[in-house]
Amino acid sequence: MKLNLKANLNFSKLSKDKNKIHINEKFAKNFFIKKTISHGANLVLKMLNFYLKKNRNRQFKKIEVIFTKPTYTNEEFNFELRKNSIKLVSNKENNIKIFFKVEKNKSNQFVNLKKLILEISRIVGNHQNKPSLILQFKIFRQKNHICQKKVIKLKKNIYNLKYSNSFYTSDTLFVKLKEKEKIKFVKKNNANRNKKKVLLFGKNSDLAVYTSNYLKSLGFKINFFPNYYFHKKNFKTAKFKLEAFLKDKSFDYIFYYISPKIEPYKKKNYKFLYLDIFKIIYNQAKNCGTKIFYPSTKYIQYKKPAFKDYIASKIIAEKWITHNDKDKLVSVIRLPQLRSSQTYNLLGFYEGSKISILKNKLNSFIK
Repeated sequence: MKLNLKANLNFSKLSKDKNKIHINEKFAKNFFIKKTISHGANLVLKMLNFYLKKNRNRQFKKIEVIFTKPTYTNEEFNFELRKNSIKLVSNKENNIKIFFKVEKNKSNQFVNLKKLILEISRIVGNHQNKPSLILQFKIFRQKNHICQKKVIKLKKNIYNLKYSNSFYTSDTLFVKLKEKEKIKFVKKNNANRNKKKVLLFGKNSDLAVYTSNYLKSLGFKINFFPNYYFHKKNFKTAKFKLEAFLKDKSFDYIFYYISPKIEPYKKKNYKFLYLDIFKIIYNQAKNCGTKIFYPSTKYIQYKKPAFKDYIASKIIAEKWITHNDKDKLVSVIRLPQLRSSQTYNLLGFYEGSKISILKNKLNSFIK
């Protein structure tokens, strides 16, 4: 199952939620999400409907919804149903979790529940005319039939919405999104004289975009390796694609920004992307004397236990490069955590140093 942009537009009209991160690709690029995402309220309604189709004699007495990550437009997902919960799962990860209590269906209240959820979407989506994301909400059946709407600012970017209609009351936590750091480079007067060619891996990386824009301003000829996600189980295919792409091509510089999502306390095979794929590129590029920018991490010297597997894979990669790069073609640059789409905290801020500190590293590498 997936929702396309037309589905987002239709839900925007239905709910009167004008939040542009759901319907405008150009606007969404300014934020950590990078592209449009489906309305959380729309997904929740589909999940609740999914349950009711399998349990027609039930209605919801209490609901708790937790959004753990956005669901992108055209992203494939499915629902996993349990006795008192339902999850929206995409790429083996839980994007949304709903916990609920039900009772026998005495009267059809889902219409009123739907109206309340649509109104939550409208209020949050249009709040202060700035893009917002719902983090979680709770809904209860109410007996006093009192209607209310109240938005309270809890912290800098975090708000609480208390809203109720004649049948349900709700408590919603939402966050205002912060734009990514905007950087513009002015093209140098002598830039057209520069004929050096660059190949960037990791096309969707904020670091790759920054590097591309900066080097373009200096006149470098920029090439991106086509969007392709490397999977360990398809290693032979990945090797073939890389070797076919690099055959009979030469570049002055390669920037290796391929990276999976880095998550604390999560066991992952980072080594596959940080070394196994890199080896293929290195073995092809070394014959042309291509210089390679290889980003590593300052976490190595800090030994952060939350990123144990990530740090271990970078150490292995650094050791391999030191031992095998006899011609000193690879520059291993230990970077601090940089503010990017990967380091955005859903509580409303970017973690790390400004991405613009990368400029000095690039200048040292290309001089």
